[in-house]
Amino acid sequence: MIGWGRSIGLAAMVVVAVTAVFIAPPAGRQAVDDGLEKLWSMPPQRAQKYLEKHPEVVIDLANSDSGYVDELWDKATPKERRRAIRNAPDLIGNLDGVDYASRDRANRLYLRHALVTAQKRVTAKPGSEAAAFRLRALKAVKASIARRYEPRRYLTELTPEARPRAAVAIGNLDTAEQVVYNVPGMGTYADDMQLWAQAAQNLYDEQGRAGAPSRRAVVAWIGYVAPPPGVDAALGGYAAIGAPRLVAALRGFRSSREGARDVDLSVVAHSYGTTTAANALASARRLGVFAFVMLGSAGIEEDIKDVRALHVEQAYAGEAERDTQAQWGRVTRQDPRSPSFGATVIGVEAHGTKLPVTNHEPIRHSAWNDDPTSSAYARFTDLDELEKKFAEHLTMYGYLDAGTESLYNTATATTRHPTRQLR
Repeated sequence: MIGWGRSIGLAAMVVVAVTAVFIAPPAGRQAVDDGLEKLWSMPPQRAQKYLEKHPEVVIDLANSDSGYVDELWDKATPKERRRAIRNAPDLIGNLDGVDYASRDRANRLYLRHALVTAQKRVTAKPGSEAAAFRLRALKAVKASIARRYEPRRYLTELTPEARPRAAVAIGNLDTAEQVVYNVPGMGTYADDMQLWAQAAQNLYDEQGRAGAPSRRAVVAWIGYVAPPPGVDAALGGYAAIGAPRLVAALRGFRSSREGARDVDLSVVAHSYGTTTAANALASARRLGVFAFVMLGSAGIEEDIKDVRALHVEQAYAGEAERDTQAQWGRVTRQDPRSPSFGATVIGVEAHGTKLPVTNHEPIRHSAWNDDPTSSAYARFTDLDELEKKFAEHLTMYGYLDAGTESLYNTATATTRHPTRQLR
């Protein structure tokens, strides 16, 4: 963003715009045209002053039609695109309709600045939990994209909010023939991005073994604020706010690919994420979703009568016998595995050489928490206690851990022409 020292003002405007996108009417084409032209025609300092003086421009762009943004962005010259990214990375990085390579460049630029600002806030207010969380979340996002991964990872969303929302794509969304959005449940926030990106990586890798096309992508989408563990997970407020964000992300993907219907788009969700994703899919008819997989579901709202109301080609659900938490979310909601709802039940227990899911967690294993010398175990100062805890950890598996029956079936279900059968 232009003038890093003064960029907080624009970041605050983007927060307003992100909120306004759910209460303001869609922006007119002329307003969107004018807004983007300002971003890529002005030198940095002028653009900064213009946006500070006209915050409605940011709101108009945030409320814009992603299809029209795609048209304008396609027509822009490389120089104009670079200037727009430099002038307002936190806006362009989250603007649906912009290609994902450009969004990645913008979000990485914004992330560098945001980390510096967050560190300064923690230093100035060492007792602030909010400041500490934001810094921790931004560091987790950075760690999830910091090294050379295979395939390449793209930072496709990063909001400037106090509790950042973010998305990391495993694979190239601009060229993928098969795409999955992976939606988390209760207690998963941006400071969990390393582990959630590992879950997406596991799914990407397993899809390859299921016969998926080489050009594919799985998005670790933490694009809404999930409820904390506890009673909030039995309520619908977080899902009601999160669902429109998921709809916007899915529509934005379709728009950025010029509505290409030959791309298989699926959604995988865990825990409360199944509630949020079901709300989103039921509210939008033309998303063109192939498969919807629900793992350890916290339940589907009663007003969604059955799988036909989700507007997807296929719907699946699986839950482990030892998952004792999912049922508490269904005190007032439906179990998608019930015959009356109609989702195809998939296995998540041990089968052959595959591992069983042993609890409610989406994923337990990664290079970080499988290392007993890592900070994940720093609180265990007694060696005997550490050894016991680590040994227990090695016997536990979440729904998207590598080697599990659950991951096997999820990858198979989200591949249109798999080379193997569901189990």
